[in-house]
Parts: sequence; C-alpha cells; structure tokens
Amino acid sequence: MWKDKPAIYAGNECCRRTKFLHFPLAFFLTLICLIMKTKATLILPVFFFFSFFTAGSQIIFKRDAALQKALQQVLTDFPNRLENISGRLLQENIESSDYASKVIFPGAETCTVTSYKSQKNKSRSWQAFLPETESFAEAKKQYHYIFMQVKNMVITLPGSKKPVTSKGNYDEPKEEKKFAGSLFRITGDDTVYQDVKVEVAMQYTITGWQVSVYVYEKKEDDEIRPDGEQ
Repeated sequence: MWKDKPAIYAGNECCRRTKFLHFPLAFFLTLICLIMKTKATLILPVFFFFSFFTAGSQIIFKRDAALQKALQQVLTDFPNRLENISGRLLQENIESSDYASKVIFPGAETCTVTSYKSQKNKSRSWQAFLPETESFAEAKKQYHYIFMQVKNMVITLPGSKKPVTSKGNYDEPKEEKKFAGSLFRITGDDTVYQDVKVEVAMQYTITGWQVSVYVYEKKEDDEIRPDGEQ
C-alpha cells in the first residue's frame, strides 16, 4: 500500500491518483500533496523572517549622556529661575534680557537664557540653536535624534522623590510646511515642574534649515492674563 511509503513518495502516488477523481476534489488533494512536498522548504524562510523581526524589536535605545546631562542641568535650575546657569548679558530688549548660557548643549552654536520683564511673567527660558544646514534630510535627522533623546529622558530633579520623565508627541517635519515642533511636558509628582515644557523645533530660515531646543514655563491659556488685567 502507498500509505506505508515515505511521505514524499506517498505524496507522488496521491497526485497520480487524483486524475481519476472529480476535478474539484482532485485539485484540493493535489494542493495538499504539494504542501506536503514543500513544507520543509517553507519552514526555513518563515523561521528567518520571524528571527529578523524579533531581533529588530529588541534594538536598545542608545542614550546620549552629554545631551541629557545638559537638559538636566537646565531643568534643575528652574526653581532658581535659571540664575545659576545665566552668564554675561548679551542683549537688553524692551520686554526681555538675553544672557549667555553656562550650560552648553552638544552640537549647538548658540545657547542663551532669556529673562522676561513682565509684571505677570517673571519666568526665564533657555534655548539652544544648532548650526543651519541646507539639507532638509540632515536637519530632519538631527530633529528626530533630539526628539528621541528627550522622549527617553529619565532624570532626577531637586525636590522630586522619583525620577521624572517627559511626555510628548512627534510632529513630523515636512519640507513644504517649513516648521515642525514637538512639545514635551515634564511628568512627575513635583508641582514645581508642572508648567515646564521642553520643545524640539525645526524651521526653515532664509539661509537653510535649523534645529533648536527650548525649555520654558508655559501656563494654560486661561491662567495667562496681560499686565494690569485682574
């Protein structure tokens, strides 16, 4: 009997006998025979596919220690209104004053601290500007890299019992849009940082694309009132 033969020979016998059967049944049995003959060659590609997929999902995020340290130094000084990281006066404006930052963001060509003179807004902000580039793709790469660093930032701040993280959504840069900005808020139990935001921005200027990072306080719109308004 053909059922006592090895599977591959039995499969061939099965294929030969199907020609005497009704066509739909013969087609179905022929398909089964082909699967029996090829299942060994199918298993290997499937195995490699799932192995590759699993390996890709286990890629470990690489933390940029210098970048995250710079952000930690800025955030740590927010309760002091950034006075400890403010250097020499660079420019005096009508509504604000710009100071050199003692904290240097990796790769940035300019880092400053801005102090606002409004009676209702005594806060300060910190900003870092990377060198301009003519390449949209290069700027987008920088923008995404910094976004991922901020997204995966885990730091310990003064007054916080637990490490705090950041939470934000990725704003996809588009060449025709000319601007993209991903805004993060600091998550944690400490209310000192409840209004502190970290923003990663990318915009087109006259001479090229520029990526920048901002750290500032921003209250909800219903909490912001112009000077003199009660």
